[in-house]
Amino acid sequence: MTPAQKKDDFDPGRSYGQGYEYFGMALSFTIAILLFGAAGWVVDGWVHTRPLFAIIGAFVGGFAGFLRIYYRVKSDTAGKGGGGRGS
Repeated sequence: MTPAQKKDDFDPGRSYGQGYEYFGMALSFTIAILLFGAAGWVVDGWVHTRPLFAIIGAFVGGFAGFLRIYYRVKSDTAGKGGGGRGS
């Protein structure tokens, strides 16, 4: 394979697409923390325990966002043949 053929295999559009995919996962992680924290803030307003449920909601949102990223990356690597230890 010549260097010119290797250069033709590189697709910058695909690289940018993968970058945006990971940016989307980071954004969904952040939104999960904010939404669960806001829901906890609303529950705190009803129950009058101001920081308790907001903190719990933020941790639950962080955990849910982490699991979403974990399973997404796990399925991506399994689809590419990189099963790792768990498969």
